[in-house]
Amino acid sequence: MDIRNEKEELLEVIHVNNYYDDNGLGILRKRGKKQVLHDISFTIHTDEFFGLVGESGCGKSTLGNAILNLIPYEGSIRLDGRETSQEGRKEFTKKVQAVFQDPMSALNPRKTIGFTLREPLRAHGIGTPKEQMEEVNRMLERIGLDASYADRYPKELSGGQRQRVCIGAALMLNPELVIADEAVSALDVSVGAQILNLFRDIDRKRDFAMLFISHNLNVVYYLCDRIAVMYRGRIVEIGTAEEIYRNPQHPYTKLLLAAIPDWNHRIEDDGTKTLAELEREYADLEAAREDAPGACCFYHRCPHACEECRKCPPETVNVTPDAEEEHLVSCRLHR
Repeated sequence: MDIRNEKEELLEVIHVNNYYDDNGLGILRKRGKKQVLHDISFTIHTDEFFGLVGESGCGKSTLGNAILNLIPYEGSIRLDGRETSQEGRKEFTKKVQAVFQDPMSALNPRKTIGFTLREPLRAHGIGTPKEQMEEVNRMLERIGLDASYADRYPKELSGGQRQRVCIGAALMLNPELVIADEAVSALDVSVGAQILNLFRDIDRKRDFAMLFISHNLNVVYYLCDRIAVMYRGRIVEIGTAEEIYRNPQHPYTKLLLAAIPDWNHRIEDDGTKTLAELEREYADLEAAREDAPGACCFYHRCPHACEECRKCPPETVNVTPDAEEEHLVSCRLHR
């Protein structure tokens, strides 16, 4: 699936595939490769917050790691029109930074917060030690912590404070792109909301783009400008956050939205099925159908699947051809 428009493109992901070695289990195991990412294509525009949503195991983090050049892939990933695989590691990390799910594992427990925030500047030779500490203090203020935190260690901070430090460390080099992979899922609801509000405050300055990866569509809608919905290693729908949330077109997107209580109540008022009804229907279909090689990725669960869906995956169509922003769907319901 691909989405392009006239806005300036920062990141281009073009026909990306990824495989891992599947050696199986036991004496009779068969060696082979299992495909994780299937022909992924999309763009992220300059200063845009782009959400990638899907259930656990669908390939979201694998895609994030491919963009970060942490794993091999087939296809093309370009930043500012240049292949990321051709960038020097030092130059690449200056342009692209990441915030991961577990802040404790991302922080060195033996180093102070000030050292952690200062390290990117020191590694890239930016500023004098005095100027670097001034930047550290400015960043602490930006992420909602006072200057005294520079002398503290990670174990002295709460989970939310540690994640704030990780966000600050990612922003120290003024990157063009930040990849946030489940950045709030390990936090409790109230702390996660604070981190989202921090992202929103940072978002107002619009001096970098973000790929925000999450399994929670409600969170992605709250934060992002556009959303891509991923299922079984494929992107099945891309559109503006408002279009995806208010006018979902793919059956899987509707299932994700039905899991949101407020949305579920709203669609019941419209006479559509509840989450429980949808889950029962999809589970019955999954039990009755076997996966077919080459079929649509949602064939085994889709209530609208036909024989053609079993034979080959659908093409991607724009369901809003007259709108400024494209709304792309991979489903035969929209031929």
